[in-house]
Amino acid sequence: MDGKVLDELLLKERLIYVKLSEFEDLTRQLGEALDRRDEVSVQMLLNMRGEPANRMQEVDQQVRHRILELPEDDAIRAREILEGGEQQGPEESALCGQVLQNRRLLERCRTLDKQLSMRMGGPRSFYTKFR
Repeated sequence: MDGKVLDELLLKERLIYVKLSEFEDLTRQLGEALDRRDEVSVQMLLNMRGEPANRMQEVDQQVRHRILELPEDDAIRAREILEGGEQQGPEESALCGQVLQNRRLLERCRTLDKQLSMRMGGPRSFYTKFR
């Protein structure tokens, strides 16, 4: 795969990491607001979490569109890497590392979000309804 394409995908994955970090931070703040029973802050933080989530979705769509523009072999390899595939050469190292870092952060976000959702919604929680 072309080094330029790898660099493009790396930049997109880094942007996703930044937005995931924002989401995680806002989620932690949400937990603190819940602990304080600060309903105004809870509502504000719930609304604020939408921006990084929406931006991540936009970037993901851009990546998907870019992959569709690639030659078939490159598109297949790009998809493998973005799904956590093993690095096949030194040129893929940075992208594979970023994808792995994003996956770990996403898992932390999911865990934290699930805990807060269960605290807030109990049996009405998203995680209870859609197991």
